[in-house]
Amino acid sequence: MAYAKNLGLAFQIVDDLIDVTGGAEAGKDTGKDVKKTTFVSFSGVEGARALAAELVAASQAAIEPFGPRGAPLAELARYVVTRKR
Repeated sequence: MAYAKNLGLAFQIVDDLIDVTGGAEAGKDTGKDVKKTTFVSFSGVEGARALAAELVAASQAAIEPFGPRGAPLAELARYVVTRKR
């Protein structure tokens, strides 16, 4: 449960970041969230990036007891925080 909750929140934060910082390569309409309260508007770009990284680390820590069997989930978490689209 901790894995999914933290990863889902990290995904949303990265989505907010892409909306603010992504260009044409983002593959989505950017700038749509300008007037909305988002993680970026609340904590700034760097603060949102730091929070997303912390949440991904918490997700990965939650699956450590699974050892190598958790590797695909750890890779998914890494992708969420580094995605550009």
